[in-house]
Amino acid sequence: MSYRVVIAGLGKSARSIHLPAYKSLPDLQVVGGCDPATRTGDFPFPLFSSVPEMLERTRPQILVVATPPDSHFQLAKLGLEAGCHIFCEKPFMNTLEEADAIIALAAKARRQIVVNNQFRFMRIHRAAREAIGSPDFGDLSFVSIHQTFFVTKETEADWRGLDPQRTAKEFGIHALDLCRYFFNENPASISARMPRGSQPNGPDYLNLIQLEFSGDRMAHITLDRLSRGRHRYLDVRLDGEAGAIETSLGGRLEARVGIRPAPLRPFFKLDLAMGGRAQLYHGERSSVLAREPLNVFAAATRELMRAFLMALEREETPPCNAADNRHTLALMLAAYESDKKRVPISMHQGGDAARSITPVE
Repeated sequence: MSYRVVIAGLGKSARSIHLPAYKSLPDLQVVGGCDPATRTGDFPFPLFSSVPEMLERTRPQILVVATPPDSHFQLAKLGLEAGCHIFCEKPFMNTLEEADAIIALAAKARRQIVVNNQFRFMRIHRAAREAIGSPDFGDLSFVSIHQTFFVTKETEADWRGLDPQRTAKEFGIHALDLCRYFFNENPASISARMPRGSQPNGPDYLNLIQLEFSGDRMAHITLDRLSRGRHRYLDVRLDGEAGAIETSLGGRLEARVGIRPAPLRPFFKLDLAMGGRAQLYHGERSSVLAREPLNVFAAATRELMRAFLMALEREETPPCNAADNRHTLALMLAAYESDKKRVPISMHQGGDAARSITPVE
């Protein structure tokens, strides 16, 4: 079946991620777009002055919501009421109340909502998860996620730089979702500190987040946008009983020279990773599990959209659906609550893990 898709929001996310992703999906046809900042002729499909007009004139099966988060609820509502399935950029909604309302509306309309948690569909993260439980890695004990992002006027030019909930809301939600993905469960509690220094009401450019999972297992997330040092987009380390996995996003050419102990012998290793790589380590010995293409975000979004279309064909629940993403949204909101109250927040895993956000006594 061929699916007609329209896009609300034609900014950087649509131009650099969504449109390149859809080009290699023969079952997907972009039939319209809407963005007040664009002009007719900028895109190879019709542009419309409003989303209702676009939905009425094109009659699509899927609406892609690639706008700032404050508009996600209203646009998703319009799409569902027009009979569309929804493919929504993160963060999914601003509040749990909005998420509940839109999930209920989707169920009533018998339509699916998928949130673009494309980090789950990156080759390096999928390879890491597939290795968990294998003899070479063992059971997962600890996950460490680190980002050093060099903030500039350009990175802060749009809604991201204006939102006081800057880093955990815009990017930390990916890191939190990866923790849920690797441990394959929701955490029992979350603790966060977001020091703002001389700007107490400014954006959260430093996030220190700790998650506790069952079996006394943990994850730690550091998102550092205060640093004036080198840019490291995302480094993840997974520690298992038998080995460790390190993943890194961002292309690089790396050469390593050294001497291996017992017995002493020199080594030279050259590795090229255009968009990122995952490596399995046993001490100093390592092997590459996966590499990413140059446009890793478009490639991963393509794979998630492909899985979405397949689920629609089979009448199955798609991956990264709204109900699942609600847990990640709750974690992100709980991180800000933990920082505000200076206490860990229980996610009440025994009940509704995403609804119960209460301080740990």
